[in-house]
Amino acid sequence: MDFDEELARLTRKLAGAAEVRVALGGLPDLREVRSQVAESLTFGACPDDRFGGVLLVIDELVGNAYRHATAVRELHVARTGENLLVEVGDRDPDVTSVRAGHPGSGRYGLRLVGQLSLEWGVRAEGGGKVVWALVPMRIFPAAP
Repeated sequence: MDFDEELARLTRKLAGAAEVRVALGGLPDLREVRSQVAESLTFGACPDDRFGGVLLVIDELVGNAYRHATAVRELHVARTGENLLVEVGDRDPDVTSVRAGHPGSGRYGLRLVGQLSLEWGVRAEGGGKVVWALVPMRIFPAAP
C-alpha cells in the first residue's frame, strides 16, 4: 500500500471515529454492537476519555428497543464536544411507553441511563421514535 492510500484509509477511519452508525434491523448481538462502537470511538481517543458509561447506555437503549419496540432501525453515536450523543431509532410511534422505572417496577435500565447521562429523552421522528442520551466521556454527573 502506498502512502496516499494509507493516508486516505486513516483519514476515513478518523472521520468515522467521530460518528458511528449501526444498522439494527437484523437484531445483531449486543456484544457485536458494543464492539463495533468501541472500535470506532477509541481510535484516536484522548487517554482521559472513558467509554464504559456509553457502552452501558448503548446496551440498555438497544436492549430496550429489541425487547419493547417494533422494527428497530439504527443506533447512531456522535461526538459532541466532550460528550457522546447516543440515539436508537425504531418504527414504533408510541413515545409515551418510554419511561424510567419506578421503585418496585423492576425496570432499572432507564434509571441507569439517567444516572450515566447528562440528559436523556425520546422524540417522535419519521413515523417512529428515537430514544437518546447525552453521555459524558470524561466527567460523570454527580448522583442526585
